[in-house]
Amino acid sequence: MNQHNRLEGAAQERWAIDPQHSRLSFSLRHIVVQHIEGRFERWGGTVFVDRDQPSLSSVEVWIDLASITTGDGERDAHVRSPEFLDVEHFPRATFRSQAVQLHGGHVTIDGRLELHGASRDIRVEVDQEPIGPTTDDQPRYTAHATVDRQAFGLHWNQDLDVGGIVLGDQVRIRADLALARVADSDHAPPARS
Repeated sequence: MNQHNRLEGAAQERWAIDPQHSRLSFSLRHIVVQHIEGRFERWGGTVFVDRDQPSLSSVEVWIDLASITTGDGERDAHVRSPEFLDVEHFPRATFRSQAVQLHGGHVTIDGRLELHGASRDIRVEVDQEPIGPTTDDQPRYTAHATVDRQAFGLHWNQDLDVGGIVLGDQVRIRADLALARVADSDHAPPARS
């Protein structure tokens, strides 16, 4: 066991996000169709849980931005293009936690989201109690966050003839998480910055 694990205690557990049973979705306001909803097909991450000292827990998530789908091929191509996500130059988004806090029935995770060449602080709220069918081998949780796309340089929009703009700025993100325990306890959690 490495020094980092010894310092943080034997209660440190490593869990992987199970992509087969998890879902990462988003929605944002659209003046014409009320909301655009979509999801990412390829994403994953690791959760380190410290049951003795929950504040020492941490999370890392990666997202393959080219895997976005909204159910409309033409719109998806536009979102992947240089006018929006520009997946050729910015193929991935990542989230790394900086602080984990438990309060009431929720877990709050503050961290840095790197997207489209920008890095910004965001807050993720996680339901502390597992949802749906669950076993000790694969607990399930729901996480929510709201991201201001303008803060990441995603400025594309279109004016309407009647006034206003097509897209809203606030993107609501939801992750339905199924976690799978990683047996090798010798993996160290990511170093804190």
